[in-house]
Amino acid sequence: MADAVRAALPVARLAGLLARAEESLAFRTLADRVASGGTIAVTDATAGARAYAWASLVATQGRTVLVIAPSEDRARRWRAELAGWLGDDRVVAFPERESMPYEAGSPSASSVHQRLLALWRLSDGEPIAVVASLRAAMEWTLPAHTLADRGRALRPGTTLPWQKTAAWLLSLGYEPVPEVSEPGTFSRRGGIIDVYPASAVEPARIELFGDDIESIRSFDPVTQRSQSTLEELVVLPAREITLEQGPLVADRIAAAGWDALGEDLADYTAILEGLRQGQYAPGVDAFGPLLGATASLLAHLPPDRATVVFEDSVELALAWDSYEALAEERRDELRDNGLPVTAFPPPYVPRTQLEREAGEHGAIRVAPADNALKLGWPGSANYAGRLDQFLREVAAAGTGTRVVATPQAARLSELLAEREVVATPQEFLADAPAPGALVLLHVPLAEGFAIPELDLRVFTDAEVFGFRTPRHPERRRR
Repeated sequence: MADAVRAALPVARLAGLLARAEESLAFRTLADRVASGGTIAVTDATAGARAYAWASLVATQGRTVLVIAPSEDRARRWRAELAGWLGDDRVVAFPERESMPYEAGSPSASSVHQRLLALWRLSDGEPIAVVASLRAAMEWTLPAHTLADRGRALRPGTTLPWQKTAAWLLSLGYEPVPEVSEPGTFSRRGGIIDVYPASAVEPARIELFGDDIESIRSFDPVTQRSQSTLEELVVLPAREITLEQGPLVADRIAAAGWDALGEDLADYTAILEGLRQGQYAPGVDAFGPLLGATASLLAHLPPDRATVVFEDSVELALAWDSYEALAEERRDELRDNGLPVTAFPPPYVPRTQLEREAGEHGAIRVAPADNALKLGWPGSANYAGRLDQFLREVAAAGTGTRVVATPQAARLSELLAEREVVATPQEFLADAPAPGALVLLHVPLAEGFAIPELDLRVFTDAEVFGFRTPRHPERRRR
Protein backbone atom coordinates (compact mmCIF):
# COMPACT_ATOMS: atom_id res chain seq x y z
CA MET A 1 0.00 0.00 0.00
CA ALA A 2 1.16 3.50 -0.73
CA ASP A 3 2.71 5.37 2.18
CA ALA A 4 0.16 8.18 1.83
CA VAL A 5 -2.74 5.74 2.20
CA ARG A 6 -1.12 3.99 5.15
CA ALA A 7 -0.48 7.31 6.89
CA ALA A 8 -4.17 8.15 6.61
CA LEU A 9 -5.31 4.97 8.38
CA PRO A 10 -6.40 5.18 12.02
CA VAL A 11 -3.98 3.54 14.44
CA ALA A 12 -5.04 0.09 15.64
CA ARG A 13 -4.62 -0.99 19.25
CA LEU A 14 -1.81 -3.42 18.40
CA ALA A 15 -0.65 -1.68 15.23
CA GLY A 16 2.99 -2.62 15.80
CA LEU A 17 2.26 -6.34 15.61
CA LEU A 18 -0.28 -6.01 12.80
CA ALA A 19 2.31 -4.12 10.71
CA ARG A 20 4.52 -7.19 10.75
CA ALA A 21 1.92 -9.12 8.74
CA GLU A 22 3.19 -7.39 5.61
CA GLU A 23 6.54 -9.16 6.11
CA SER A 24 4.74 -12.48 5.61
CA LEU A 25 4.58 -13.90 2.08
CA ALA A 26 1.42 -15.81 3.00
CA PHE A 27 -0.31 -12.61 4.14
CA ARG A 28 0.83 -10.63 1.11
CA THR A 29 -0.58 -13.38 -1.10
CA LEU A 30 -3.85 -13.23 0.82
CA ALA A 31 -4.03 -9.44 0.51
CA ASP A 32 -3.31 -9.54 -3.23
CA ARG A 33 -5.91 -12.20 -3.90
CA VAL A 34 -8.75 -10.52 -1.99
CA ALA A 35 -7.92 -7.20 -3.67
CA SER A 36 -8.49 -8.79 -7.07
CA GLY A 37 -12.05 -9.89 -6.16
CA GLY A 38 -13.71 -13.28 -6.42
CA THR A 39 -13.73 -15.93 -3.71
CA ILE A 40 -10.77 -17.76 -2.20
CA ALA A 41 -10.50 -20.54 0.35
CA VAL A 42 -8.14 -20.27 3.31
CA THR A 43 -6.87 -23.14 5.47
CA ASP A 44 -4.02 -24.09 7.79
CA ALA A 45 -4.48 -21.30 10.36
CA THR A 46 -5.96 -21.39 13.85
CA ALA A 47 -8.85 -19.10 14.79
CA GLY A 48 -6.42 -16.86 16.68
CA ALA A 49 -4.16 -16.63 13.63
CA ARG A 50 -7.11 -15.86 11.38
CA ALA A 51 -8.18 -13.04 13.69
CA TYR A 52 -4.68 -11.61 13.25
CA ALA A 53 -5.03 -11.91 9.46
CA TRP A 54 -8.46 -10.26 9.30
CA ALA A 55 -7.34 -7.45 11.63
CA SER A 56 -4.23 -6.95 9.51
CA LEU A 57 -6.35 -6.53 6.37
CA VAL A 58 -8.08 -3.63 8.15
CA ALA A 59 -5.00 -2.06 9.72
CA THR A 60 -2.43 -2.44 6.94
CA GLN A 61 -4.50 -2.68 3.74
CA GLY A 62 -7.22 -0.18 4.62
CA ARG A 63 -9.93 -2.74 3.88
CA THR A 64 -13.28 -2.97 5.62
CA VAL A 65 -13.71 -6.60 6.65
CA LEU A 66 -17.10 -8.19 7.27
CA VAL A 67 -16.82 -11.41 9.27
CA ILE A 68 -19.90 -13.64 9.06
CA ALA A 69 -20.08 -16.27 11.81
CA PRO A 70 -22.48 -19.24 12.08
CA SER A 71 -24.23 -17.96 15.23
CA GLU A 72 -24.66 -14.84 17.35
CA ASP A 73 -22.54 -16.38 20.11
CA ARG A 74 -19.68 -17.04 17.68
CA ALA A 75 -20.08 -13.51 16.32
CA ARG A 76 -19.64 -12.08 19.84
CA ARG A 77 -16.43 -14.08 20.24
CA TRP A 78 -15.08 -12.79 16.95
CA ARG A 79 -15.93 -9.21 17.89
CA ALA A 80 -14.04 -9.57 21.16
CA GLU A 81 -10.99 -11.12 19.49
CA LEU A 82 -10.81 -8.53 16.71
CA ALA A 83 -11.27 -5.74 19.25
CA GLY A 84 -8.19 -7.03 21.06
CA TRP A 85 -6.17 -6.36 17.91
CA LEU A 86 -7.89 -3.27 16.50
CA GLY A 87 -9.49 -1.61 19.53
CA ASP A 88 -13.18 -1.43 20.41
CA ASP A 89 -13.87 1.59 18.20
CA ARG A 90 -12.70 -0.22 15.06
CA VAL A 91 -14.96 -3.28 15.52
CA VAL A 92 -18.69 -2.89 14.94
CA ALA A 93 -21.51 -5.30 15.74
CA PHE A 94 -24.36 -5.96 13.32
CA PRO A 95 -26.69 -8.05 15.50
CA GLU A 96 -29.68 -10.18 14.65
CA ARG A 97 -33.18 -8.86 15.05
CA GLU A 98 -34.74 -11.07 17.72
CA SER A 99 -38.09 -11.45 15.94
CA MET A 100 -38.33 -14.54 13.74
CA PRO A 101 -39.75 -14.74 10.20
CA TYR A 102 -43.54 -14.27 9.95
CA GLU A 103 -43.75 -13.57 13.68
CA ALA A 104 -46.21 -10.98 15.00
CA GLY A 105 -43.58 -9.50 17.28
CA SER A 106 -41.09 -6.66 17.32
CA PRO A 107 -37.29 -6.70 17.44
CA SER A 108 -35.75 -4.86 20.36
CA ALA A 109 -34.98 -1.20 19.81
CA SER A 110 -31.37 -1.81 20.89
CA SER A 111 -30.72 -4.40 18.17
CA VAL A 112 -32.29 -2.24 15.45
CA HIS A 113 -30.35 0.84 16.57
CA GLN A 114 -27.08 -1.11 16.65
CA ARG A 115 -27.73 -2.38 13.12
CA LEU A 116 -28.41 1.16 11.89
CA LEU A 117 -25.31 2.42 13.69
CA ALA A 118 -23.25 -0.21 11.86
CA LEU A 119 -24.67 0.92 8.52
CA TRP A 120 -23.85 4.53 9.37
CA ARG A 121 -20.29 3.57 10.30
CA LEU A 122 -19.93 1.82 6.95
CA SER A 123 -21.09 4.95 5.14
CA ASP A 124 -18.31 6.89 6.84
CA GLY A 125 -15.66 5.15 4.74
CA GLU A 126 -13.21 4.43 7.59
CA PRO A 127 -11.77 0.89 7.37
CA ILE A 128 -13.35 -1.14 10.16
CA ALA A 129 -14.23 -4.72 11.03
CA VAL A 130 -17.94 -5.53 11.06
CA VAL A 131 -19.03 -8.82 12.61
CA ALA A 132 -22.41 -10.41 12.04
CA SER A 133 -24.03 -13.76 12.53
CA LEU A 134 -25.30 -15.47 9.40
CA ARG A 135 -28.93 -14.73 10.29
CA ALA A 136 -28.14 -11.05 10.89
CA ALA A 137 -26.59 -10.86 7.42
CA MET A 138 -29.59 -12.67 5.91
CA GLU A 139 -32.08 -10.10 7.26
CA TRP A 140 -33.21 -7.26 4.99
CA THR A 141 -32.31 -3.67 5.83
CA LEU A 142 -32.61 -0.16 4.41
CA PRO A 143 -30.60 0.74 1.29
CA ALA A 144 -27.73 3.19 1.71
CA HIS A 145 -29.50 5.94 -0.27
CA THR A 146 -32.59 5.72 1.97
CA LEU A 147 -30.44 5.96 5.07
CA ALA A 148 -28.67 9.02 3.64
CA ASP A 149 -31.87 10.70 2.40
CA ARG A 150 -33.86 10.23 5.61
CA GLY A 151 -31.00 11.05 7.95
CA ARG A 152 -29.80 14.55 8.63
CA ALA A 153 -26.70 16.22 10.06
CA LEU A 154 -27.53 19.01 12.51
CA ARG A 155 -25.01 21.78 13.28
CA PRO A 156 -25.04 25.12 15.11
CA GLY A 157 -26.75 27.63 12.84
CA THR A 158 -29.10 25.03 11.30
CA THR A 159 -32.72 26.20 11.18
CA LEU A 160 -34.94 23.78 13.10
CA PRO A 161 -38.64 24.82 13.25
CA TRP A 162 -40.28 22.73 15.95
CA GLN A 163 -43.40 21.59 14.09
CA LYS A 164 -41.42 20.37 11.07
CA THR A 165 -38.76 18.84 13.31
CA ALA A 166 -41.33 16.90 15.35
CA ALA A 167 -42.99 15.61 12.16
CA TRP A 168 -39.60 14.59 10.75
CA LEU A 169 -38.59 12.72 13.92
CA LEU A 170 -41.95 10.94 14.06
CA SER A 171 -41.52 9.89 10.41
CA LEU A 172 -38.15 8.37 11.33
CA GLY A 173 -39.79 6.27 14.03
CA TYR A 174 -38.75 8.34 17.06
CA GLU A 175 -41.05 8.36 20.07
CA PRO A 176 -41.94 11.55 21.98
CA VAL A 177 -41.31 11.13 25.72
CA PRO A 178 -41.24 13.39 28.80
CA GLU A 179 -37.54 12.63 29.43
CA VAL A 180 -35.02 11.21 26.96
CA SER A 181 -33.09 8.20 28.27
CA GLU A 182 -33.35 5.57 25.53
CA PRO A 183 -32.30 5.58 21.85
CA GLY A 184 -35.06 6.48 19.43
CA THR A 185 -36.78 9.06 21.68
CA PHE A 186 -37.08 12.86 21.75
CA SER A 187 -38.60 15.61 23.90
CA ARG A 188 -38.96 19.39 23.99
CA ARG A 189 -38.82 21.85 26.87
CA GLY A 190 -39.17 25.44 25.74
CA GLY A 191 -36.18 26.28 23.53
CA ILE A 192 -34.45 22.93 24.18
CA ILE A 193 -34.88 19.74 22.13
CA ASP A 194 -33.44 16.50 23.52
CA VAL A 195 -32.97 13.61 21.09
CA TYR A 196 -31.29 10.22 21.35
CA PRO A 197 -30.25 9.30 17.77
CA ALA A 198 -29.96 5.70 16.67
CA SER A 199 -26.47 6.58 15.41
CA ALA A 200 -25.19 7.91 18.76
CA VAL A 201 -23.77 6.35 21.90
CA GLU A 202 -25.42 9.04 24.06
CA PRO A 203 -28.26 11.57 23.69
CA ALA A 204 -27.86 15.20 22.66
CA ARG A 205 -29.36 18.47 23.86
CA ILE A 206 -30.10 21.06 21.18
CA GLU A 207 -30.47 24.64 22.41
CA LEU A 208 -32.37 26.97 20.09
CA PHE A 209 -32.32 30.72 19.59
CA GLY A 210 -35.64 31.24 17.89
CA ASP A 211 -35.68 28.49 15.23
CA ASP A 212 -31.89 28.33 14.85
CA ILE A 213 -29.60 25.89 16.63
CA GLU A 214 -27.38 27.82 19.05
CA SER A 215 -25.50 24.84 20.53
CA ILE A 216 -25.50 21.03 20.66
CA ARG A 217 -24.20 19.17 23.70
CA SER A 218 -24.21 15.54 24.69
CA PHE A 219 -25.79 14.71 28.02
CA ASP A 220 -25.89 11.87 30.52
CA PRO A 221 -29.19 9.98 30.14
CA VAL A 222 -29.14 9.08 33.86
CA THR A 223 -28.31 12.44 35.46
CA GLN A 224 -29.62 14.50 32.50
CA ARG A 225 -26.59 16.80 32.90
CA SER A 226 -25.09 18.37 29.78
CA GLN A 227 -21.57 17.29 28.88
CA SER A 228 -19.33 17.91 25.89
CA THR A 229 -20.07 20.26 22.99
CA LEU A 230 -20.81 18.61 19.64
CA GLU A 231 -19.96 20.19 16.30
CA GLU A 232 -22.40 17.91 14.49
CA LEU A 233 -25.25 15.56 15.38
CA VAL A 234 -26.27 12.88 12.87
CA VAL A 235 -29.88 11.74 13.28
CA LEU A 236 -30.74 8.48 11.52
CA PRO A 237 -34.00 6.52 11.25
CA ALA A 238 -34.99 4.54 14.32
CA ARG A 239 -36.36 1.62 12.28
CA GLU A 240 -35.22 -0.46 9.31
CA ILE A 241 -38.50 0.15 7.50
CA THR A 242 -40.45 3.16 6.27
CA LEU A 243 -44.23 3.38 6.69
CA GLU A 244 -45.15 5.86 3.95
CA GLN A 245 -46.29 2.94 1.77
CA GLY A 246 -48.11 1.27 4.67
CA PRO A 247 -51.66 1.90 3.35
CA LEU A 248 -50.75 0.48 -0.07
CA VAL A 249 -49.24 -2.61 1.53
CA ALA A 250 -52.39 -2.92 3.68
CA ASP A 251 -54.53 -2.93 0.53
CA ARG A 252 -52.35 -5.65 -0.94
CA ILE A 253 -52.56 -8.00 2.02
CA ALA A 254 -56.26 -7.25 2.56
CA ALA A 255 -56.87 -8.33 -1.03
CA ALA A 256 -54.98 -11.55 -0.23
CA GLY A 257 -57.55 -12.37 2.46
CA TRP A 258 -56.33 -10.65 5.62
CA ASP A 259 -59.59 -8.69 5.97
CA ALA A 260 -61.47 -11.64 7.41
CA LEU A 261 -59.10 -13.29 9.88
CA GLY A 262 -60.42 -15.12 12.93
CA GLU A 263 -59.81 -14.18 16.56
CA ASP A 264 -56.95 -16.66 16.83
CA LEU A 265 -55.10 -14.54 14.25
CA ALA A 266 -55.88 -11.20 15.92
CA ASP A 267 -52.19 -10.28 16.08
CA TYR A 268 -52.06 -10.37 12.28
CA THR A 269 -55.23 -8.30 12.02
CA ALA A 270 -53.44 -5.72 14.17
CA ILE A 271 -50.61 -5.66 11.61
CA LEU A 272 -53.12 -4.92 8.87
CA GLU A 273 -54.74 -2.10 10.86
CA GLY A 274 -51.36 -0.58 11.72
CA LEU A 275 -50.37 -0.53 8.06
CA ARG A 276 -53.68 1.07 7.12
CA GLN A 277 -52.94 3.90 9.53
CA GLY A 278 -49.32 4.16 8.44
CA GLN A 279 -48.31 3.29 11.99
CA TYR A 280 -45.94 0.77 13.47
CA ALA A 281 -47.38 -2.44 14.94
CA PRO A 282 -45.63 -5.60 16.17
CA GLY A 283 -45.01 -7.84 13.18
CA VAL A 284 -44.87 -5.07 10.57
CA ASP A 285 -41.16 -5.87 10.07
CA ALA A 286 -42.21 -9.11 8.34
CA PHE A 287 -43.21 -6.89 5.40
CA GLY A 288 -39.84 -5.12 5.36
CA PRO A 289 -39.09 -5.68 1.65
CA LEU A 290 -42.42 -3.97 0.85
CA LEU A 291 -41.67 -1.13 3.28
CA GLY A 292 -38.29 0.04 2.01
CA ALA A 293 -36.04 -2.67 3.50
CA THR A 294 -34.78 -3.90 0.13
CA ALA A 295 -31.01 -4.16 0.69
CA SER A 296 -28.55 -6.51 2.35
CA LEU A 297 -25.78 -5.62 4.77
CA LEU A 298 -23.27 -6.45 2.04
CA ALA A 299 -24.74 -3.75 -0.20
CA HIS A 300 -23.49 -1.17 2.33
CA LEU A 301 -19.84 -2.24 2.11
CA PRO A 302 -17.38 0.12 0.40
CA PRO A 303 -17.39 -0.83 -3.30
CA ASP A 304 -13.63 -1.09 -3.81
CA ARG A 305 -11.99 -1.84 -0.44
CA ALA A 306 -14.08 -4.48 1.33
CA THR A 307 -13.66 -8.18 2.06
CA VAL A 308 -16.31 -10.64 3.23
CA VAL A 309 -15.07 -13.51 5.43
CA PHE A 310 -17.27 -16.59 5.78
CA GLU A 311 -15.93 -18.14 8.98
CA ASP A 312 -16.30 -21.92 8.99
CA SER A 313 -18.08 -22.48 5.70
CA VAL A 314 -19.33 -25.96 6.63
CA GLU A 315 -21.18 -24.72 9.72
CA LEU A 316 -22.46 -21.72 7.80
CA ALA A 317 -23.99 -23.96 5.12
CA LEU A 318 -25.74 -26.04 7.77
CA ALA A 319 -27.00 -22.92 9.55
CA TRP A 320 -28.23 -21.47 6.26
CA ASP A 321 -30.26 -24.59 5.52
CA SER A 322 -31.63 -24.60 9.07
CA TYR A 323 -32.80 -20.97 9.01
CA GLU A 324 -34.52 -21.41 5.66
CA ALA A 325 -36.19 -24.64 6.81
CA LEU A 326 -37.43 -23.07 10.06
CA ALA A 327 -38.89 -20.12 8.17
CA GLU A 328 -40.68 -22.48 5.78
CA GLU A 329 -42.02 -24.55 8.70
CA ARG A 330 -43.44 -21.43 10.35
CA ARG A 331 -44.99 -20.30 7.08
CA ASP A 332 -46.66 -23.70 6.62
CA GLU A 333 -47.92 -23.63 10.21
CA LEU A 334 -49.54 -20.22 9.73
CA ARG A 335 -51.07 -21.34 6.43
CA ASP A 336 -52.57 -24.39 8.13
CA ASN A 337 -54.04 -22.04 10.76
CA GLY A 338 -55.83 -20.08 8.07
CA LEU A 339 -53.46 -17.15 7.43
CA PRO A 340 -53.05 -16.24 3.74
CA VAL A 341 -49.24 -16.47 3.74
CA THR A 342 -48.87 -15.57 0.07
CA ALA A 343 -49.01 -11.92 1.20
CA PHE A 344 -45.61 -12.21 2.89
CA PRO A 345 -42.46 -11.22 0.99
CA PRO A 346 -39.36 -13.45 1.29
CA PRO A 347 -38.11 -13.31 4.91
CA TYR A 348 -34.42 -13.44 4.04
CA VAL A 349 -32.06 -12.06 1.43
CA PRO A 350 -31.61 -14.89 -1.13
CA ARG A 351 -28.49 -16.97 -0.68
CA THR A 352 -27.50 -16.40 -4.31
CA GLN A 353 -27.65 -12.62 -3.80
CA LEU A 354 -25.43 -12.68 -0.70
CA GLU A 355 -22.90 -14.94 -2.39
CA ARG A 356 -22.86 -12.77 -5.51
CA GLU A 357 -22.40 -9.57 -3.52
CA ALA A 358 -19.63 -11.17 -1.45
CA GLY A 359 -17.78 -12.27 -4.58
CA GLU A 360 -18.04 -8.79 -6.09
CA HIS A 361 -16.18 -7.37 -3.10
CA GLY A 362 -13.78 -10.26 -2.62
CA ALA A 363 -14.66 -13.14 -0.31
CA ILE A 364 -12.74 -15.52 1.90
CA ARG A 365 -14.13 -18.90 2.85
CA VAL A 366 -12.54 -20.74 5.74
CA ALA A 367 -12.85 -24.18 4.22
CA PRO A 368 -10.68 -26.87 2.60
CA ALA A 369 -10.40 -26.71 -1.18
CA ASP A 370 -8.00 -27.94 -3.85
CA ASN A 371 -6.75 -24.40 -4.53
CA ALA A 372 -6.96 -23.15 -0.95
CA LEU A 373 -4.37 -20.71 0.33
CA LYS A 374 -2.51 -22.42 3.17
CA LEU A 375 -1.32 -19.75 5.59
CA GLY A 376 0.81 -22.15 7.62
CA TRP A 377 0.07 -20.38 10.93
CA PRO A 378 -0.36 -23.10 13.60
CA GLY A 379 -1.15 -22.76 17.28
CA SER A 380 1.51 -21.97 19.88
CA ALA A 381 2.81 -24.62 22.25
CA ASN A 382 0.40 -25.27 25.12
CA TYR A 383 1.94 -25.20 28.62
CA ALA A 384 -1.45 -25.91 30.28
CA GLY A 385 -0.63 -24.24 33.59
CA ARG A 386 3.04 -25.31 33.78
CA LEU A 387 3.96 -21.72 34.53
CA ASP A 388 7.54 -22.31 35.68
CA GLN A 389 8.31 -24.22 32.50
CA PHE A 390 6.73 -21.48 30.37
CA LEU A 391 8.71 -18.76 32.12
CA ARG A 392 11.93 -20.74 31.84
CA GLU A 393 11.63 -21.95 28.24
CA VAL A 394 9.73 -19.14 26.53
CA ALA A 395 9.61 -15.90 28.45
CA ALA A 396 13.07 -15.82 29.99
CA ALA A 397 15.14 -17.75 27.47
CA GLY A 398 13.09 -18.12 24.32
CA THR A 399 14.09 -17.01 20.86
CA GLY A 400 12.25 -15.03 18.24
CA THR A 401 9.59 -12.45 18.98
CA ARG A 402 7.41 -13.68 21.83
CA VAL A 403 4.12 -11.99 22.66
CA VAL A 404 2.11 -12.84 25.76
CA ALA A 405 -1.40 -11.33 25.75
CA THR A 406 -3.21 -11.87 29.04
CA PRO A 407 -5.17 -10.04 31.75
CA GLN A 408 -2.55 -11.55 34.11
CA ALA A 409 0.19 -9.40 32.53
CA ALA A 410 1.04 -7.55 35.76
CA ARG A 411 1.56 -10.81 37.66
CA LEU A 412 3.68 -12.28 34.86
CA SER A 413 5.80 -9.13 34.87
CA GLU A 414 6.51 -9.63 38.58
CA LEU A 415 7.43 -13.28 38.07
CA LEU A 416 9.75 -12.36 35.22
CA ALA A 417 11.40 -9.68 37.35
CA GLU A 418 12.31 -12.41 39.85
CA ARG A 419 14.24 -13.99 36.98
CA GLU A 420 15.84 -10.65 36.15
CA VAL A 421 13.82 -10.29 32.95
CA VAL A 422 12.25 -6.86 32.41
CA ALA A 423 8.89 -6.88 30.60
CA THR A 424 6.50 -4.01 31.22
CA PRO A 425 2.81 -4.73 30.52
CA GLN A 426 1.40 -2.62 27.70
CA GLU A 427 -2.18 -1.76 26.78
CA PHE A 428 -1.27 -0.65 23.25
CA LEU A 429 1.56 -1.39 20.84
CA ALA A 430 2.08 1.31 18.24
CA ASP A 431 5.52 0.22 16.96
CA ALA A 432 6.76 -3.14 15.78
CA PRO A 433 8.76 -4.96 18.49
CA ALA A 434 12.46 -5.52 17.91
CA PRO A 435 13.49 -8.99 16.67
CA GLY A 436 13.80 -11.37 19.61
CA ALA A 437 11.78 -9.11 21.92
CA LEU A 438 9.52 -10.33 24.70
CA VAL A 439 6.27 -8.32 24.64
CA LEU A 440 3.80 -8.44 27.52
CA LEU A 441 0.32 -7.18 26.65
CA HIS A 442 -2.58 -6.50 28.98
CA VAL A 443 -4.99 -7.56 26.24
CA PRO A 444 -7.49 -10.45 26.56
CA LEU A 445 -6.86 -12.38 23.35
CA ALA A 446 -8.46 -15.83 23.31
CA GLU A 447 -6.04 -18.01 21.34
CA GLY A 448 -2.36 -17.93 20.52
CA PHE A 449 -0.60 -18.83 17.29
CA ALA A 450 2.75 -18.92 15.55
CA ILE A 451 3.96 -17.47 12.26
CA PRO A 452 7.18 -19.39 11.57
CA GLU A 453 8.29 -17.22 8.64
CA LEU A 454 8.27 -14.18 10.99
CA ASP A 455 9.71 -16.11 13.96
CA LEU A 456 6.70 -14.78 15.87
CA ARG A 457 4.81 -16.60 18.60
CA VAL A 458 1.74 -15.30 20.43
CA PHE A 459 0.62 -16.82 23.73
CA THR A 460 -2.61 -16.24 25.65
CA ASP A 461 -4.16 -17.56 28.85
CA ALA A 462 -5.17 -20.68 26.92
CA GLU A 463 -1.55 -21.67 26.26
CA VAL A 464 0.03 -20.31 29.44
CA PHE A 465 -2.50 -21.18 32.13
CA GLY A 466 -4.60 -23.83 30.39
CA PHE A 467 -7.86 -21.84 30.45
CA ARG A 468 -9.45 -19.09 28.44
CA THR A 469 -10.28 -15.83 30.13
CA PRO A 470 -13.96 -14.90 29.65
CA ARG A 471 -14.14 -12.34 26.91
CA HIS A 472 -14.95 -8.80 27.95
CA PRO A 473 -18.62 -7.84 27.67
CA GLU A 474 -19.50 -5.66 24.74
CA ARG A 475 -20.05 -2.03 25.54
CA ARG A 476 -23.71 -1.12 25.66
CA ARG A 477 -25.49 2.19 25.56
CA ARG A 478 -26.44 3.33 28.99
